[in-house]
Amino acid sequence: MNTEIYPLEKVVVDGISIYLGMNRSAVETAIGKGQLVGKRYYYYDNDMAIDYSDNNTVEFIEFLGGIDGSLHPVIYGVSAFDILADELADLLRQKNDGEIDDSEQGYSFAFLNISVGVYREIVPSDVMEMIEEMKADGIPTENNEDVAVEMRKANHWSTIGVGVAGYYKR
Repeated sequence: MNTEIYPLEKVVVDGISIYLGMNRSAVETAIGKGQLVGKRYYYYDNDMAIDYSDNNTVEFIEFLGGIDGSLHPVIYGVSAFDILADELADLLRQKNDGEIDDSEQGYSFAFLNISVGVYREIVPSDVMEMIEEMKADGIPTENNEDVAVEMRKANHWSTIGVGVAGYYKR
């Protein structure tokens, strides 16, 4: 599916626009009701979630599938999950041109001016630590499938979300 993120405005999935601030009934008309879990509605086989405000308007849209998901949203001309995590962070830093919440030391960033957040479960230094532990335990690391899988996860974002203006400042 062709998916695009336009920070502070909308996401477009296969030509269907979902605007930040859009009423939930309009979203349901456009893409269906979604599956409610807690306070989130999940769509497209759980690859996208929408959080609605108390007024039933779209407050936050998150893509959850990462590099292996079916939705690969494009933001500022690049595929958010296919580009290396550091490269996307640099691009978002440039577009944000201001305050960034980087308090989670590389696991996530919130770009406050453009209301975009990215997250990953593991960073490359975690994988390097894992490799050292494996070596100490006598486990071969070269051509090790587990190492390759973890490094792939560490080098790409797992999620990207976009919120209404001020969403990450709360």
